[in-house]
Amino acid sequence: MQVQRLALKLSMAFAVTAALVATGSPASAAVNDDNNVTTWDYNYSCQAGRLDFVDYGEGAPGGGMNDDYFVVRDTCANGDGVLARVYVNGVLAGTRYNGGGNGSSIIWDPAQVYANDVVEMRICGAMGPTDTSGYSCVPKVFRSVDG
Repeated sequence: MQVQRLALKLSMAFAVTAALVATGSPASAAVNDDNNVTTWDYNYSCQAGRLDFVDYGEGAPGGGMNDDYFVVRDTCANGDGVLARVYVNGVLAGTRYNGGGNGSSIIWDPAQVYANDVVEMRICGAMGPTDTSGYSCVPKVFRSVDG
């Protein structure tokens, strides 16, 4: 009789554990942290560039090491490119130049972003790939909810 009770308790414990595993991650892992920042070219009266943070989920394009990535977009036919910088918790994670022309975009994966990380994105106009400082830089800072 005690063996049957023990077997019943173990099977119930197994069923509860299996149900928890099947439901996946906690609700906080389902938060969409998508963010973007843009810069403006006042001479051409157009949005010059945009940097997107995409909280995509597993299998994101870009071939990076994680599910989050950035997209560096040149969005103005002004003859200049755009320069993007990403900082995670105050540390420069990378810099990327897009000189592909109006409408071009580059998928970029410079860092692993975890829950509660502070991410700073900067997008600047740039006069070529050797322009390492850029112009009209615009920052945006946010805290990642679920990485």
